[in-house]
Amino acid sequence: MSVFYFKIGDKFPIMVVPETTTHLDGHPVLTLEYSLYKDVSLDDPALLSNDGVNLKKKSNPNYLGMITFEIPNRVFNYVPDGGNELTSKQIQEAVEQISHYRDNPSMWNQLRNN
Repeated sequence: MSVFYFKIGDKFPIMVVPETTTHLDGHPVLTLEYSLYKDVSLDDPALLSNDGVNLKKKSNPNYLGMITFEIPNRVFNYVPDGGNELTSKQIQEAVEQISHYRDNPSMWNQLRNN
């Protein structure tokens, strides 16, 4: 699974970075942890590195924290570990969007979800 993008609230752009990807018998097994960043790559593409992401979590001013799914689609935990943090409404929207990607693996190959 690669980095994916979506908007929450009033066009708040989010970049989601799955922390791990595991494969079982050639099929991807979804990660349960996702790092969230404010997506500023459209404004400044230089912020992205060769592999698509410049990830220095705590020192990255766009880092918004991490969502961990304890029980997919039911129980999750948000840790605002960066300088910015999402509101409870934004967290819920992010969980819904991530769940949508988790439930629809065909979307994994998309570069951006406008």
